[in-house]
Amino acid sequence: MRFLITAGGTREYIDPVRFISNASSGRMGYALAAAALKAGHEVTLISAPTALKPPAGATLVAVESAAEMFAAVKEHFARCHCLIMAAAVADFTPARPSKTKIKKEGGLKPTLRLKPTPDILRWAGRQRRVCTAHHSKIIVGFALEDRDLHANAERKMRDKHLDMIVANTPAAINATASILHIKPIDSDWIKINESHKTASSRRIIRETERLFRQQ
Repeated sequence: MRFLITAGGTREYIDPVRFISNASSGRMGYALAAAALKAGHEVTLISAPTALKPPAGATLVAVESAAEMFAAVKEHFARCHCLIMAAAVADFTPARPSKTKIKKEGGLKPTLRLKPTPDILRWAGRQRRVCTAHHSKIIVGFALEDRDLHANAERKMRDKHLDMIVANTPAAINATASILHIKPIDSDWIKINESHKTASSRRIIRETERLFRQQ
């Protein structure tokens, strides 16, 4: 299979030196890329900035913003068999980023106006309907929920036409190990008790392989 995997937290620039981001380490996306490679698959890894070294054998596409990640996904989507959106893509970006560094002198209190970023998963769920002439596609999303974990994740899965959703809580952010809940479209929830992301990523890859074989 050809995997397209996103990782890391995007940066949405306020001015040339300041940005909005999140605490994502990128570990899950990089672990998924390594697991897919170890299973014999081809991997393109679209990564926002992280401190991690890409796994040997992966084709790395480095991006910063949500818009750049969206452009990279669109460029590589048609060729992939499976898209796994493990990146923590910012939901909002500054509507009018400053071209110069914003100064605090003079007592000015700048107002930051935000606008929504592109919904990459929603685009992929719709786009695959016209990209399946030669092969089927599996689309996997992640849901970080601090309440009603299963219900909110299932809603996201339906709304964005996903084949599988992986849900976790904020405790997973920047952690090396976490509890995961996996919901394939054709079965009930699978709970993975706290384990290293290297181990849980192998289970996710196996589930995508199974879904792909069944298509």
